[in-house]
Amino acid sequence: MVNFLLLFEKIIKYSKKQIDKGLTPLKIYELCSCIRETFCLSYSIRKNNNLYLYFQKENLLISFIGNKLRYLGPDERSQALLLLKALTKLQEIDSQSKTEIIKSTPGIYVKNFQEESSFLQYFNTLINGSVYFIIDYVKSINKDISVQTFKNEIEKIEESDFYIIPNYITNTDKKHLIKRFTEMKNINFLSLSKIKPIENKILYINFRKDHQKTL
Repeated sequence: MVNFLLLFEKIIKYSKKQIDKGLTPLKIYELCSCIRETFCLSYSIRKNNNLYLYFQKENLLISFIGNKLRYLGPDERSQALLLLKALTKLQEIDSQSKTEIIKSTPGIYVKNFQEESSFLQYFNTLINGSVYFIIDYVKSINKDISVQTFKNEIEKIEESDFYIIPNYITNTDKKHLIKRFTEMKNINFLSLSKIKPIENKILYINFRKDHQKTL
């Protein structure tokens, strides 16, 4: 099993009409690529992987749980529609239920948090292995934050490891959140700066995990 947590500054708004017209926003197209690389193989789904999307401004978490996923196709349209349904799910329920875990479609769940600290507490409950926070701009971070464990390469991917990948530049403007992650248990910092798109980082981690099985 490999777990991925992707961090976003805010929700990207779009509609089914845009999808139907082939006008899916670039950011959503990139997000769908991340979903595809997390789960999709040539003829099957990686049931042992999980993907979590956290939107900081809205304090919203969308969870894709691999062994419960249904209806996830390999095409962008399928992924974009499932994501859209999850993003709009909280608008359909009363405000008192917004902090509960809500099922959108099989294997996809949404949860709203009152504040960032509540999300971090919840995230801590998901951790069963090591946590790797992927940072591309190491020097800018080290000026302000003392990184306990830093790695330039993945040594071995263990079952239940968590990989946190921000969808923005990890510079000092975001240091408050990064500093909160440094306080978590089993935290490591990893640079994959030579691999630029997030979906390619996910592809690389999955490849490394698959390759271990053949050794």
